[in-house]
Amino acid sequence: MNAVFNEPQCVEEACQGSIAAFEALVLHYEPKIRRMLYGMTHDEQLTLDLCQETFFAAYRALPRMDGTQLRFAPWLYRIALNQLRSEWRRKKHVTMLSLNSSLNQDENVGEGYIDEEALKLTPFEDSVVELDMVQRVLAHLPRNSAICLLLDAEGFSYSEIAEMMQDSLSAVRSRLSRARHAFQRLYATLAQDGV
Repeated sequence: MNAVFNEPQCVEEACQGSIAAFEALVLHYEPKIRRMLYGMTHDEQLTLDLCQETFFAAYRALPRMDGTQLRFAPWLYRIALNQLRSEWRRKKHVTMLSLNSSLNQDENVGEGYIDEEALKLTPFEDSVVELDMVQRVLAHLPRNSAICLLLDAEGFSYSEIAEMMQDSLSAVRSRLSRARHAFQRLYATLAQDGV
């Protein structure tokens, strides 16, 4: 195996049973799959479990695939999304953050109290607050819309997202357009309210 990641070669070799090739694919895709799953569950342990199940399912299915024709990323994301949907159906306990939930409110601080030091956020704290707002907005969107936005943010094309979501290209374009507008409105509302 080369030191440089060669996805088509790894996919073909993994389909032929190469464990080293499959490990290279896992190392490459696991952070991306984990990020997408966490964006939908907000539960670290559940995310790790779903990620493991995704790669286990992929490993079991690879010998039946034609490595020269397999579009690995959309196929793998579809497996991850199916694992997530199965979890939603099975347990109906995936924790979605509510827009009404508070951010570490200190019960000892009365209304109207403003800590000047708390208002001076560092760049790291700014990014944490922004990430929290993004997660809260995504949690408020319909599941398929949030999934489309996350896949779009990962850099997938509309056609790849349509393949992963098992939907038509026009449906994905429409859903993404509506989801972007809804995301912007909700994000602006949260930013304006200072939540």
